[in-house]
Amino acid sequence: METKLAQLSINEEEEEILQIQGDQRLQTEVGDYQLVGCFLTASVIKLHAMKSTLENLWHPICGVQIRDLGEKRYLFKFFHSMDMERVLKGLPWTFNNHLLILSKLRRGEDPLKIPLVHVPFWVQIHEVPIGLFSESLARQLGNFIGNFLEYDGSDLGKENRNFMRVRVQIDVRKPLRRKKQVMSSGVCSYVKFKYERLSLFCFFCGRLGHNDSYCETKMMMGTDLTVMGWDLSLRAPSRRALSLSSIWLREEGEGDSVGCWRENKFRGPSPRSGDLNGSMQEKIDPILGFSLEGKGSEMNVLMDHDLEDEAVMGEEGKKRNRGEMEGQNCLLSAATKRLADRAQ
Repeated sequence: METKLAQLSINEEEEEILQIQGDQRLQTEVGDYQLVGCFLTASVIKLHAMKSTLENLWHPICGVQIRDLGEKRYLFKFFHSMDMERVLKGLPWTFNNHLLILSKLRRGEDPLKIPLVHVPFWVQIHEVPIGLFSESLARQLGNFIGNFLEYDGSDLGKENRNFMRVRVQIDVRKPLRRKKQVMSSGVCSYVKFKYERLSLFCFFCGRLGHNDSYCETKMMMGTDLTVMGWDLSLRAPSRRALSLSSIWLREEGEGDSVGCWRENKFRGPSPRSGDLNGSMQEKIDPILGFSLEGKGSEMNVLMDHDLEDEAVMGEEGKKRNRGEMEGQNCLLSAATKRLADRAQ
């Protein structure tokens, strides 16, 4: 009986809560300056190489500790709030083209139970109709892509900036949004999305973290489909690439012939060079560096069926059918022939 009472007393003592009195400053550092993260890949991450790469990318003034937690998760401990916030602001980060998903670790949370499914991206919205550039539309489209975070209208209209730019929280479990139909003044058109610093994604299902060779959706369908719904057009070119590109720069291997180089540079793409849409050919002015005529302005790129469908405007703006035009052409040819016979 005494043994049972002693065991019960021990159990009660073990269940009593022990209040821990610690340094409040130390608790703040430990609880508020830590991130938990994982890489969106099934590949093995080499810890030493990953540490070295991220430390060189982040340049934390007060340093950072990176620890492997197991289950493909890592703990990133910072020693100043500015270092941690700079890393979060600079998202997305990648290692060997594998996307890093990060989340703040709050005091008392289990780092192995925190959902890691959201990553912020800067998204460019292209082909917006004239007059519709606004923060309101940017917010609506941002919420369509994911969860709207921020609108960048600072450099709108400068240099090559003819698109809207929004920061969006994206769910990596869902396919990337490609476009959205908008309507203005009763006219419908599509705006297209381009993602900055976009890492590995699947051309078949549109999800981040794998390519079409390892796509589970494609394998489950059981067919070898060649039509892909996504492509590299979703990847926005870097600002450096845009600033360095120049039509006057002659690369190695383009030949020494002036005529050939001018034709390739200032003529634009043609059907023979792989552009299936011949109507998109444009003529670039070699002095100005851009096209004054616009795309599809060349008459020699029009196909026969385009000419057949083209309406010809007659006098006073009246449309004439093809039969009337052929009859008038015959009369003109006959009159021309008679004048030539008289001249002889």
